[in-house]
Amino acid sequence: MTTSVDRYVGERIYSLRLAHGLSRAQLSKSIGVTHQQVEKYEKGRNRIYASRLLIIAKALSKDISYFVEGLESDDNKPVVTQHQRMCIEVSRNFMRIENPDHQAAVNTLIKSLANKSMVDADKET
Repeated sequence: MTTSVDRYVGERIYSLRLAHGLSRAQLSKSIGVTHQQVEKYEKGRNRIYASRLLIIAKALSKDISYFVEGLESDDNKPVVTQHQRMCIEVSRNFMRIENPDHQAAVNTLIKSLANKSMVDADKET
């Protein structure tokens, strides 16, 4: 039987996978399980062994501690900020763009805006 901790860890995997712009199939291939198994992990229906969580952490370029940060809270619910929600939404929408040239154009725009923000911040200091 799974617990709220399993659901919490699963939600962290789900959010991070989307933030990286990966499909379940892509993540499942890189960690050596089926995409159905990744879905079960993300929904907290299956427990994740520590060894598998370490593989997932490496695949998503995070330290294993990332997946349990915040569990000290009373309700074990992850605190998702508006910024995190927006990042997930942007990632979902980006993955729906079928034309690779359009994806590249969006990526170039984001990089340009990010660089402009950094230049503007440097001017203020």
